[in-house]
Amino acid sequence: AFMLDGKHARGGTETDDFVYVVLNMHWDSHNFELPHLPEGISWHIFANTGADAPHDICTPGQEIPLEEQGAFWMGPRSSAILVGKAPK
Repeated sequence: AFMLDGKHARGGTETDDFVYVVLNMHWDSHNFELPHLPEGISWHIFANTGADAPHDICTPGQEIPLEEQGAFWMGPRSSAILVGKAPK
């Protein structure tokens, strides 16, 4: 997994969403601990190849809030993109 920090957008001149990419190439499901976000920001699911359609991807700006903010359960051989952003 890796995270792109939104506070470094456009060379640090702008603030944007946080992006966390999770890759589980193992044949078993695994729990991934999520990075802590600044206060007022929460993780949302943008895409999850382990989910059934139509819940496998969202329209940008309509991401699904993640219920558990501290961890993310990943299915086998799947990937996900989480977005850390302020609720609307």
